[in-house]
Amino acid sequence: MEPTKRQRGSSLIVLIGMIAALAILASSLVMLVNNVEHNTYGDRMKATAFNVSEAALDEGMQTLAKSWPTSSTTVVTFNATAFRTTAPFNDTQRYPNPTSGQFVDVQFYDNLSPMDPAVRYDSNKDDKMYIVAQAGVGPKAARIQALVQRTYFDLMIPRGIALFAGGNLTAGGSGNNPKILVEVPPPLGTVTSVHVGGTIGDPTIAQSGIAQLQGAGAASAEDVFPQSLIEGLRTMASQNGRLFTSLNAALASPADATWSPQGGLSGLCVIEPTSPTNVKIVSNTVLNSEMSPGILLILGGSTLEWGGTADYYGVIYCNAGISTSVGTANIHGMVVTTSFEQMSGTPNIYYNDNCIARLLNRYSLNVKLVPNTWRQLQPVTI
Repeated sequence: MEPTKRQRGSSLIVLIGMIAALAILASSLVMLVNNVEHNTYGDRMKATAFNVSEAALDEGMQTLAKSWPTSSTTVVTFNATAFRTTAPFNDTQRYPNPTSGQFVDVQFYDNLSPMDPAVRYDSNKDDKMYIVAQAGVGPKAARIQALVQRTYFDLMIPRGIALFAGGNLTAGGSGNNPKILVEVPPPLGTVTSVHVGGTIGDPTIAQSGIAQLQGAGAASAEDVFPQSLIEGLRTMASQNGRLFTSLNAALASPADATWSPQGGLSGLCVIEPTSPTNVKIVSNTVLNSEMSPGILLILGGSTLEWGGTADYYGVIYCNAGISTSVGTANIHGMVVTTSFEQMSGTPNIYYNDNCIARLLNRYSLNVKLVPNTWRQLQPVTI
């Protein structure tokens, strides 16, 4: 019987080696895939955090546009909760909560050198501030900073016009004339004037030296208070809670540092009744000031009856007739009516150029980035 050949098992050893090598490669591949997925997730969260911080910066600019901080008592705060609950940032799948810290944080600082974290308002009054926005998404965070500058709503109000009336100017109680006077004159070379589209009942109504232009010689309403200005003011008032359909609603409105410092009729106030009526204002509280004048618009074809015992600083506009004949409430600034102006008794109109000049830069229209100031910062714990 022939002896059995010796079995070395070399093929089996090779096979086992190949299996072991494949196992090692498979493990390495799993680790590689996991690392790639982790890195991809991290990169995605990093990019997402950066995008959120940019969006927060934009929202911070809108916050400043609505209420620019002019003093230490008007510090502006960013509503991080509202930002988080607004689409698309309320989608926690796309924008997961941070592993530590807050989802978003926006701070405002004056552009001092060096920056002082304690100064949160425009202390140097140059209309520039820093916004620092940070966002945390999942394990990643991004922080950016930019210098912004506010721009103003162009009021386009001509200087030197104490009164414009599209209709007639009537004056009762001539013994109390003049009723139109100069308190603060316009810039050198500009004459204080009264423009009346109809007739002026009594030329002694205006102080000596005030030009009285009437009929074809008077300016037009569009020249003095253009429709684009009215629409712009109405839109701005609507956006900031200062558009009212009744006098009572306006009187009951709360104070706002930017738009209505005293509440009520102060600051920017637009009253537009749903149907034409007579808006009778009898105020016993001084409204606004020479340093902080306001604008009162009566729209919707309603007339204005102005009275009381307190004064108003700023511009009063009405697209119907105005009667300033009751009480002792003087108006310091400018009065514009597309119809008649009736003056009797003791209320006076004082042209005050300080009120007009300070209104030109009174209301922020927008906030824009200052070129070449945007930069990315190292995130901090928030």
